[in-house]
Parts: sequence; C-alpha cells; structure tokens
Amino acid sequence: MKRMSADEAAEIIQHDQMVAFSGFTPAGSPKALPAAIARRADELHRTQKPFQIRLLTGASISAAADDALSAADAVSWRAPYQTASGLRQKINQGQVKFVDLHLSEVAQMVNYGFFGEIDVAVIEASAIAPDGRVWLTSGIGNAPTWLLRAKKVIIELNHYHSPRVAELADIVIPGAPPRRNSIAIFHTMDRVGSRYVQIDPNKIVAVVETALP
Repeated sequence: MKRMSADEAAEIIQHDQMVAFSGFTPAGSPKALPAAIARRADELHRTQKPFQIRLLTGASISAAADDALSAADAVSWRAPYQTASGLRQKINQGQVKFVDLHLSEVAQMVNYGFFGEIDVAVIEASAIAPDGRVWLTSGIGNAPTWLLRAKKVIIELNHYHSPRVAELADIVIPGAPPRRNSIAIFHTMDRVGSRYVQIDPNKIVAVVETALP
C-alpha cells in the first residue's frame, strides 16, 4: 500500500473514468482528493488536454468539494444527489449530465451494472490493515459497495477520526432482490454485520494520509 500525496494520487485518475466517493453528506467523504482532482483538471485544461470524471456518491458531499470540481470543469456526469450551487447551475445549463434518483437505489443499481464499472473508488477510512480490511469513518453509506466493486481504491486515511469511530459501524450488504432476506435486528443491542469491509489489498493503489475534519 503506497503512501503518497493527494496530488500524486489524483494522477491515478484518468479522463472519463467513473469515480466513486465515500460518505453520506460531508460525513465520511474524502477531504483532500476532490481539491487535488480539481487541480489536476486545471493543469491539464491549461495544456488543452481533456480531463473530466463521472462522479458517483452516496448522497451529497461537501458543497465546497462539488463546487471546486465544477469550477475546474472536472465533472461530466454526476449521480445521485448534490447541493452545490455552482454544480447545480452547470447541470441546469446542460453542461453536466445528472442522474437524480433515490439514494437507497444507488448501490443496487451499481451491483446490477446499470452505471457500468467503477474505475476508482476514493474512500475515507479511520484505519486499514495489510490484509485489505478497511475501517470507515463517520459515514458508511455506499462505501462498502464502492470498495467491493471498484477496480482500484484510493484510501484517504484520516487521522482526525479516532480509530474507535469504527465501533459504531455495523456493515451488512444484503442480497439482491428477489433473494434478499430480512435483516435480523430484533433488539437494540443486536449486531448483524462487521465493523470493517474486507477487500483484495492489491486493489488499494494509494493511501493518502490526512487529518481533516
């Protein structure tokens, strides 16, 4: 797992790739990579080279991140939700394609392949292990699906969060309909899943260390 800066990690992402960010609102979303991707777009555009990503999230991310990417003309397609005024203006003007759908349906649609393959997932984590275990931070959302489905994974290891934040997690990925079973929670103390997501460690192509709220 190679440690690198956010700008170095952004160079892994190529034009027209499907990129998935972790988080549910700013909670659990990457803090350093959005700005680094925007800087990469600016640099490439100055040399007349194309660079835009298709961006998939669990919900909104921070408006600052969406607006930074929008201002850099770094996004060609966005789903499923956003709250940034600059990006919204580009969507309404037809400059950015937008898919507006119920947040609970996004992971299932990705698993069905409706949006194609995820090239790179950018995931905020509180801890990682050499065997590919990833402990998430304050927002789980669709991050487990992104981790499992993405070809490559960039981890933002955010030391602002205590590693114990993962004790709040109870991660379970239900089966696909019509074979989806009930989630067996019958008491407030019941747990049905895991505190971490297990992936192939070879998919983790970069670890960016941060300490950002």
